[in-house]
Amino acid sequence: MTDTKAKSTGCTAPWASGPPSGTPCALFDLDGLDKRLQVCAAGAAARGVTLAYSIKTNPMPAILRRVRAAGFAAEAISGAEVAAAIDVGFRPDQIVLGGAAKSWPTGTVVPGLLALLDDTLDGFAVAARASSGHRHHCVRLRFPGVGSRLGFDTASPEQREKLAAALLYASENGVSVGLATHEHNVPAARSGVWLAGIYSMLDGLNDAHPGILASIECLDLGGGYEAACLDDMIWGDLGEDLLEYVHDRLPRCRTIILEPGKSLVQAYGAVIGTVLACYPENEVCVDASMAELPWPTPRRPVSVWRSDRWEQLGEGDGRIAGRCTAETDILATSVDIGSLAPGDKLLFADAGAYDWSMRNMFGTATVVETSGDEYAAA
Repeated sequence: MTDTKAKSTGCTAPWASGPPSGTPCALFDLDGLDKRLQVCAAGAAARGVTLAYSIKTNPMPAILRRVRAAGFAAEAISGAEVAAAIDVGFRPDQIVLGGAAKSWPTGTVVPGLLALLDDTLDGFAVAARASSGHRHHCVRLRFPGVGSRLGFDTASPEQREKLAAALLYASENGVSVGLATHEHNVPAARSGVWLAGIYSMLDGLNDAHPGILASIECLDLGGGYEAACLDDMIWGDLGEDLLEYVHDRLPRCRTIILEPGKSLVQAYGAVIGTVLACYPENEVCVDASMAELPWPTPRRPVSVWRSDRWEQLGEGDGRIAGRCTAETDILATSVDIGSLAPGDKLLFADAGAYDWSMRNMFGTATVVETSGDEYAAA
């Protein structure tokens, strides 16, 4: 198996030669990402799998351009994200669109999409009846026992029968139908359980209506998985098992879609901050904060700049707090901070995904824009 572990520790990373003069500062290793995209695209193509980059994970135009150039499709959850994809050169037939805000804020759904995903049978039926030229119309399934507002619940036989009837009706009327799933977080250690859960939902549907899987032409497994899980899907036994299942159980399925996001970009972003103060309670405070690192990341690697190189902090009982007074502004826990002093530069790794897209102005006294009166932020 090709060694494609997502790392950004090489000399190309923009922080490799040292911290910037001003902090806090967010940096992204575009060269490292380019290499990751190229090898993943080649591996997926060899297996006949479509990779649709999750735009919401990090919608930076420079990333979207590289994703498109590498041969990926794009996955969007709003009309705004569809527009962003088209702006950098994606065609509509390279875009997967799901979620409740498909036409927000544009007011329309672009015709001719690769796949349109719906969480309800009513939404699926309306979209399938419209002559919009989408290649596939899919119903997204909710994993059993998962408390979520997203996805169609197939826990009961009655629900499975309703789903089968809707799929069969659309298929008989010339619509290419599909099924989609999404799990919020799939650690590599649980990847086999995750895939078995998908098989169970599909098999349960076929039990309710024998032969219904023969009408499925698209299978979208969503995103949410770690880099190691994506690699196993592209090069390892996990992906081989999936292809065998599709071959045996979904004979008409010609499109398999994965929606990677954080498994591609998370390792290539970093936030660098400066230690402001050390406290007796085994805590240090830095000038970075939850405004720059809003996404909770257990065991996030933290390094300190020493002797012209970054040295990762070991495990300990210390914690690193951000500059804000909010009690929740904790950037790292269970780290050894005994050697840190005011002025030290710290690098918070794995910040290239939702930390990037969800950054905000909290604690900066900055207003993005005003509308109406001077106190109303738009």
